[in-house]
Amino acid sequence: MSTPENTPTPTRPAFGFRRSVGDRWIAGVCGGIAARTGVDVNLVRVVAVLLAVFGHLVGLIAYLAAWALVPEETPVTASATPRAPEDPPSSTV
Repeated sequence: MSTPENTPTPTRPAFGFRRSVGDRWIAGVCGGIAARTGVDVNLVRVVAVLLAVFGHLVGLIAYLAAWALVPEETPVTASATPRAPEDPPSSTV
């Protein structure tokens, strides 16, 4: 089955996942992994802590490496329209 040439194909990031901006406690690594895999973020965090504690620091080293090497996702703005200026403060005489 072939796709027409004018149909855009979805592109995935080359690295696999991005660090989460909205769902983060420390660096967003667990939030990014959860968003990429579809697993609950709390389960990913529990596994990360268990690997850090019982995995002879392999989990901690992997987390720190992901923090340093994986880029953050680009934040999505809610609206493209500029916000209205706020009312000037009222002065009472």
